[in-house]
Amino acid sequence: MADDTDRRLFLVEHDLRGLSPWQLATVHRALGEAVRRENQRGRQIRYVQRIYAPDEQRCLCLFEAAGPDLVRSVNDIAQFPLARVMPVLSSVPDDAAT
Repeated sequence: MADDTDRRLFLVEHDLRGLSPWQLATVHRALGEAVRRENQRGRQIRYVQRIYAPDEQRCLCLFEAAGPDLVRSVNDIAQFPLARVMPVLSSVPDDAAT
């Protein structure tokens, strides 16, 4: 089992063209459930954030996990239309930048 120091951030891009609002809500619930089940199995993954761009019908989901395979796996389990997974770094801007 990976500890916190082994986990990295991964950004997942979903192309949501053709999904109704009901289908979108359903796949997001399924994704949360897939993450919960994987954690119960001892696999360390956290669904950090979801950003939805309705005009572009795209969704960006941020995950914390040991590697991209686990991130792909939970998206496959949820049957969420996955466009790509990419490792990312995240930081909060300094107060001086505003």
